[in-house]
Amino acid sequence: MLARAATAADEAEVHDELAKLGKVVAAPPVDPKLVAVLLPLSGRYAAIGSELKLAIQLAPAEGTQWLFLDTRGEPEAAVSAVETAVQKGAVAILGPVGTKEALSAARAAALHDVPIGLLAPADGAEPASGVFRLVGSPADEGRAVARLAQADNFPTVAVFAPRDDVGQETADAFVDEAKKLGISVTARGSYDPTGGNLEPDVKELLDLVPARNPRLAGHLAKNPKNGWKTFSPDVPFTLLYVPDRYDRAAIVAAFLPYFGVELRTGESTNPDYLQRKHGGHMPQLVQLVGGAGWHHPSLTTRGGAAIQGALIVDVFGGSTGGDLAAGFSAAFQQKTNRMPSGAAAEAHDAATLIAQARAAAAKATDPRGALRSVLARGKLDDGVCGPAAMDEGGEITRAPAVLEVQGDELVDAP
Repeated sequence: MLARAATAADEAEVHDELAKLGKVVAAPPVDPKLVAVLLPLSGRYAAIGSELKLAIQLAPAEGTQWLFLDTRGEPEAAVSAVETAVQKGAVAILGPVGTKEALSAARAAALHDVPIGLLAPADGAEPASGVFRLVGSPADEGRAVARLAQADNFPTVAVFAPRDDVGQETADAFVDEAKKLGISVTARGSYDPTGGNLEPDVKELLDLVPARNPRLAGHLAKNPKNGWKTFSPDVPFTLLYVPDRYDRAAIVAAFLPYFGVELRTGESTNPDYLQRKHGGHMPQLVQLVGGAGWHHPSLTTRGGAAIQGALIVDVFGGSTGGDLAAGFSAAFQQKTNRMPSGAAAEAHDAATLIAQARAAAAKATDPRGALRSVLARGKLDDGVCGPAAMDEGGEITRAPAVLEVQGDELVDAP
């Protein structure tokens, strides 16, 4: 047959058939119970890998056997882990976590026709090739905040984001979604997340630049000592979104009342009092909104009065998110003495989703193909992050939790 393939008129077709036959002969048998999990279990990202491993182990396995493989947080190691998963006969792959790892692993898995559910927080999937995204992205968060603004009738919005790739991605998604929903985006600013002085960027956001703000220039001339503290700015937005970590967000929040921005605190405010406080100028009340990075036990300590009444949009509401969330939080805390992160909660639900798909496809003659089809239509009626479903593009969709800062607690927003 090989000799014939070298001379026959249908040489190309015969070689193609031989290649397919070679793959079938060489490919290890598929174990319909085995799912490989690619995580950074060593190296500088080992802490997040360890956290996600525990979250996955706490998920209902539905008879699934998890094979944990170390990517070390490196694309090359992620590809090697995919090859190991294939040799072990894994029916599917869950992970990896890093964006570069995920891209490399997805390519390798697609070449072997093994479905893969990515845990990397970046937009993009290809369900036809068996590549799915089972966690949210920064852009998803930005779009969710814009939808919150519409639902709560905030007509004008602004975003103040770190000058880095994630900040840019989140801000772009927020602005695009807000415009699509007919909300006016009246200000957009950014700041250096590695710098220690945010004041110039906050002033830029609020148009507190004397050279182009005659009212401010006049006020400072009349009040050279306390002018910055007593000026009442013209704030053009009713909602301000700050997509950053809790510690830097607390610094941003502290600058706002310092420069005369009145924040919604959740308490009723007397309009006459506000007008007198601002020297006869009626200030615009601003709703402060943060994302998953704000969801931290130290937020209220660091943010103080400035973040009271702030809203937090996150996929995971913590122990207030229902029975499943409370149970998961308690089990995780029992083993680690701390609450799980949103990333851990999403990994738990991703494991639940892929385990359900594996169980449904276990008896098929082509378990990988069947799992790919089931996962493309997968959904969770409930999860620790609430209900979720796969969309047509192979990406997970869910309604986020909305929390409110009240005192030293984060509670479900009314």
